Amino acid sequence: MSDPTLTTRPVARTATGHCTELLYDDGANDDVLICAAHGGGVEPGTGEQALELATRLSDASCWACLGYDEEDAFAAWHPPSSAIDPADYPLLSAIADRGFETVISLHGLADDRVVVGGGVDAPVKRRVCHRLEPAVSPPVEAASDGPYAGVSPANFVNWLADGDRGGLQLEQGPAVRDGEREAVVAALEALVEDGGCRPV
Repeated sequence: MSDPTLTTRPVARTATGHCTELLYDDGANDDVLICAAHGGGVEPGTGEQALELATRLSDASCWACLGYDEEDAFAAWHPPSSAIDPADYPLLSAIADRGFETVISLHGLADDRVVVGGGVDAPVKRRVCHRLEPAVSPPVEAASDGPYAGVSPANFVNWLADGDRGGLQLEQGPAVRDGEREAVVAALEALVEDGGCRPV
């Protein structure tokens, strides 16, 4: 197995900003993928968090998009997770058919709470909640429906996962992304290493 490399590629540029795609990958890993599709100034802290988690794990890749804009990075570079298409992101396209055992997508939320969603099964969500609750100050809740549940098969966190197992989507409020991001990374690292993010 070769060592992972970090590759970046411009996605788009406007008069006031730009978006860059990032891939940390060894070209063959299909074990763990950590994502942050709305990194940079869009959902601040998520891109750094995703790369930090991926580099701590023994067999992990990271895909992220880092969007910046002088006026409104969120408005400029926040496609819905169900609208992200590998045809628009060449580095994502390079890993789109790999079928990862575990996929974790890190997101930002406006209100101070943590929502554990994605297409993974309910026991996985409960394990993640149980691990995060003592690690962060805002409330942690599991979601299987609603705007932050992330359960749509079209959501990239779900179709990047092997078969129909789905991925884990983690929505984090500002307090967590600003001051407790390391605690989340440490909790997720421990969960992944002990198999807690995989279906039973």
